[in-house]
Amino acid sequence: MKWPGVLALLGACGGPGAGSPDAGEVSLVLDIPDGPLAPPMGYTTVEIVLHDGMRDTTRTATVTGSSFELGTIDPTTVSIEATLRNSSGAAVGYGRTATAAAFASGAQIVVPVRRPIAYIAGTVSRDVSTGQIPDLRWTEAPATFSDLSIGANLDGKTQVGSQTVLMVAAGPSLYMITQAIGNTSGLLTGPANLVPVSTSDHQLGAAMAGSLAGGVLDGAGSDDGAALVVGTATQLFAVDTATGMTRVLTDGSFARVAILMTATGELAAVAIKNRGTTAPTCATPTELWWAPLSGGGTPHKVATGGFSDIATDRGRAYYVDACKAELGELTAETTTTLRTVGVAGSQTPTALAVSNFQAYVGVESSPSTTSLQVASLIDLTDPPRTLWTEAAQQVLDVVKLPEVRRQLDASSVAVDHLEIGAGGDYIALTTSAHFRGLELVQVGFPEMTIDTEELRVFDAATGGIVQRYRSWCDGVLVIRGGDISGWECALSAGQTAAAADMYEHHLNSMTFQFGKK
Repeated sequence: MKWPGVLALLGACGGPGAGSPDAGEVSLVLDIPDGPLAPPMGYTTVEIVLHDGMRDTTRTATVTGSSFELGTIDPTTVSIEATLRNSSGAAVGYGRTATAAAFASGAQIVVPVRRPIAYIAGTVSRDVSTGQIPDLRWTEAPATFSDLSIGANLDGKTQVGSQTVLMVAAGPSLYMITQAIGNTSGLLTGPANLVPVSTSDHQLGAAMAGSLAGGVLDGAGSDDGAALVVGTATQLFAVDTATGMTRVLTDGSFARVAILMTATGELAAVAIKNRGTTAPTCATPTELWWAPLSGGGTPHKVATGGFSDIATDRGRAYYVDACKAELGELTAETTTTLRTVGVAGSQTPTALAVSNFQAYVGVESSPSTTSLQVASLIDLTDPPRTLWTEAAQQVLDVVKLPEVRRQLDASSVAVDHLEIGAGGDYIALTTSAHFRGLELVQVGFPEMTIDTEELRVFDAATGGIVQRYRSWCDGVLVIRGGDISGWECALSAGQTAAAADMYEHHLNSMTFQFGKK
């Protein structure tokens, strides 16, 4: 059950008779779930952004009881974003309309609003060996989520489902994908199933009728909640959420997918084929694909290049090319270069998210450094600015000798996922890093290989880190005579980690409720 959280009356004006009874009124209803995941009480203002083509109008009003007043506005057809903010200005609820709505006299426009929650999902590998050669066993794991409306630190205990390999948000709706995993290979196997997840209390619904073939790699949902697109290692799928049925759009391995609504109101998917799970090597080209979901047309390749990620926003689709260090736009027919991001050959753009003509780009560079850059899609002469940058390091402590520490610099690091939450308030990314430490005989340090995975959530306005969670830190130590044993991964300042081994997992996916990717 859902309830209309707030009601706004907007006087339609801007022409003859403005301000008269003939001008009329428009009701704007924020639809908030009735349950424990309703935006926490205490929000004091509502911020409404009206998108009319390239023009944005922002109105902020104080919430009084269950209503607010936004004043007058010209009659027009707009898409709408709504953000609930508390007294400190933090977003505790966010939502948007799926399509443009007409501001005609007597109209009622409903905007679904949800908490800004980031979900991470993946699998777990455990070393069950008794010797020096690792013997990994793989299992599924529940998804973990970060509820940014309450500001609690992650420790892996906030969980959804039990065998989650991917979480997919579709406007106000949420879905979980489950799939079996080979316990020795770590490969997802067998049919993948979709399960609706309640956004009011995280309760699971009945599994949907259709299933997916191939190991699941990525997924995206439409703002109206009507469709999902899922890329697997063997095919690209469309899912009708009303019937639960799936259909194959085309064959191939699709590791990045997104959905947009065209100017004519038709849904289309954009996807990257042959990317694999890491950024392109440039020696092996990737392909950009366009796949209509409604309105006719057939899936087809648009271009070949070094494409590493795609994003959609406000009816437009964008890409980054890791080999050319460029950010561009794609349509059903062609690609257009917009600007340079990074430096070809040394600063590689590998991840992308877009919100309201601001592009956020994850960049990888040597030596083992990742950064988050933001670039305007309106003023293409304005150079990108760096919101955050860091060289990957990991400190290891000796359990029984806390004064003994070893710092490792990463031999490689990657930005795996990037997404925008709360309409642009938050930017979240996940990284994976590989560390190699040689044996130091003179101090008793063993040879060690360590892998880590982290989620970071940033305040988009300041670049400050709101959440830093290490979901995985594990590796192999080669202990020889005289070497110190019993090492553990240390935490950095401001970092949290899984409360115990049972809460650790790899970050195969990350998505926001009402996210933009």
